[in-house]
Amino acid sequence: MKHLGKSKLTKLQAKPDISYILIRLPQSELDHVGETGHIFKTEYNGKPVYVISLDEKFNGELNIIQPDVKSDLEARIEALEKKVNTFLESKNKDDKEKWAR
Repeated sequence: MKHLGKSKLTKLQAKPDISYILIRLPQSELDHVGETGHIFKTEYNGKPVYVISLDEKFNGELNIIQPDVKSDLEARIEALEKKVNTFLESKNKDDKEKWAR
């Protein structure tokens, strides 16, 4: 799934006794104006997730695979480990050359 942006949910009051939730999609999706969207609701971590499909045959079933994204901390630790290993390798090489003389 691709993140397109974010939009504040607003209230649209068509008549005094009828209200709707309005959500705007990014301008990059303008080519879908006039099409019919089919809306599905599910839950993830106790919060609602809405899926909009332009395919009327879509049954609401999604196989979502979370990308293997490392957190900022994990990436920083990995970079530090590589630097330490490179340093230790060069230190060991220097020590071997020193003793070989």
